[in-house]
Amino acid sequence: MNIVLYGSEELLLKQRLEKFKKQYKINDQDMNLSIYYPDETSMDVILQDAITPPFLTEYKMVILRKPTFLTTEKQKNVSDEDIAAFNDYIAHDNPTTIFIIYHNGEKFDERKKVMKNLRKHAQFIELNQVDEHTIYKTVRQAIIHRQAVIDDDALDLLLERTRGSLNEASNQVEKLCLYSKHITLHDVERLVAPPLEENVFALTNAIMAHDLVRVSSIYRDLMITNHEPIALIGLIASSIRQLYQVKLLDRKGYTDKEIVKIIGINPRALFPVRKNARSFQLDELERKLYELSELDINIKTGKIDKQRGLELFLMQI
Repeated sequence: MNIVLYGSEELLLKQRLEKFKKQYKINDQDMNLSIYYPDETSMDVILQDAITPPFLTEYKMVILRKPTFLTTEKQKNVSDEDIAAFNDYIAHDNPTTIFIIYHNGEKFDERKKVMKNLRKHAQFIELNQVDEHTIYKTVRQAIIHRQAVIDDDALDLLLERTRGSLNEASNQVEKLCLYSKHITLHDVERLVAPPLEENVFALTNAIMAHDLVRVSSIYRDLMITNHEPIALIGLIASSIRQLYQVKLLDRKGYTDKEIVKIIGINPRALFPVRKNARSFQLDELERKLYELSELDINIKTGKIDKQRGLELFLMQI
């Protein structure tokens, strides 16, 4: 059996792979499980393993990871002869070998003959972005799988700080589960750093609220982590523009689903943006956007230094 397991969400790919292992009674210490990287192991060795019968069980599993030769790139150590042999195996696969091509990188090159052959002779399973409910469920299951539990408020903050990305959440889950078998809000606050966007969102709110003390504190933290002033100006402008768009679309009666689609905001971020937008007037937001536009022009034309320009903008709130 040939299976192509691919997509952008590493955690979902891992979980689906575990399901296949369970379905075919394969465990990680099993002699009947092999994992290969074409850059490191010759195609001859990989295919020889695939055609070899399983040892004392009904099935064996061969996993091929990072198959760059299926994309637009040329893979080191994979010749045209190797690809011909691969094509021949795919068309006449060993029924007792679960041959899994595991790929979470660049898109496949569908123009290649090898891909057309795979489409004919393999089951393709694509796992990409999912809805919020599935993200919650998947991350919680990943934590339970590691014999740990997480409080609801801790899970909320984890997903907020990883911006609803299963890949990022998966990386943090490993660290959190090593730290504690009962993950609390305090654990997430301590171990999972807030993304830059979260700090910029807080900075934007402080700017619009004319809270100079808060602005100075957040700006100082951002400078300690060496963030580029030009990038910060762009992110502040983007954050204010988001407040403006949400407030305007709310006023016009658009639904949450329509707003998410129009401005491309993460559904999880809509509630806090809307909540903060209620505190400001449209003309205030427009004025700040104009000031940032002028600042951007002045920096690009050399009229003012980028860091000094940003600091003056922040101090004149």
